[in-house]
Amino acid sequence: MIREHYAFPTVRLQEQPRYRETQGKTVLVFGRNQFAAHFRWFLATVLLTTGVMVWYFTLATATRTLPTGGTPIGLILGVIGAAIIGFEMLIWPRKRFYHVRTLPFFRTKYWLKAHIWLGLFCVPVAVLHSGFRTGGSLSTGLMIVFGIVIASGIWGLFLQAYIPRFLLERVPDEVPVQETERIIELHALEFEHRLAIDQGKLGGAEVPGIEKVVDYYESTIHPYLIGETHPVVLARTASTDDHFQSLRARIPSPSHPRLHDLQTLCHLRRQFDMQRRLHWWLHSWVWVHLPLSVALVGLLIAHIYVALRYI
Repeated sequence: MIREHYAFPTVRLQEQPRYRETQGKTVLVFGRNQFAAHFRWFLATVLLTTGVMVWYFTLATATRTLPTGGTPIGLILGVIGAAIIGFEMLIWPRKRFYHVRTLPFFRTKYWLKAHIWLGLFCVPVAVLHSGFRTGGSLSTGLMIVFGIVIASGIWGLFLQAYIPRFLLERVPDEVPVQETERIIELHALEFEHRLAIDQGKLGGAEVPGIEKVVDYYESTIHPYLIGETHPVVLARTASTDDHFQSLRARIPSPSHPRLHDLQTLCHLRRQFDMQRRLHWWLHSWVWVHLPLSVALVGLLIAHIYVALRYI
């Protein structure tokens, strides 16, 4: 028996066991109760930074000059910084080898913590290595790229913390982003099947007012569902609800269940559009972070080569 109000089924990520198990782990640092998991790394970073700065400024006070990369401490800091950058770059090849990721110290939660905090520790190391000087064009370019890489990483960390929570609140029908268009298409086909039933095409009497619903679906809603148009009236929940309320006043009540279905489809389309936009933001920072990280390694190699020529 056909239900009067068709509830469009959506396999929500929030209802999947794997999602429920990992949802609290998607926030890397700043989520609820997440900072406690990073406290040891935070404390170690603070202590290491303090120790390096005390060592550096003690020597600077003794020599009455700020040590640069050519001094013993500068060389040590340079080696430490280069080693950290090398380790940071290992996160990319690590993702390609599944068996490596299952090893105890190569698991994602440990590796990401090390990636975050060692990357932040590298900032004071690099600044102290430079002796608070920009140097030549190569050194200056290296520091600029390094600063952008660090800034983009922090921005990505913020997005990874904020967007998943925002998705849970604003996109309750969240599905894998690759499946959004297919799910919309399936719902549209199901709705068209129910329209055909109400029109009497599959037997039975025609529901009063259903032709007006069909005309509105074909002229406005279907192009919106497949992304051909973006009606302003359907852009927000409140305006959509007001719009459909006005439609109910003009269309006979026996066809109102189909209007309810259309309204549900519009809400789903709007949620999926928001999900795609947020998904883009969630991953867009990598397009800056990764290429510049590769460029940073190239500049670092050139910097080391030039420095060794003068030692």
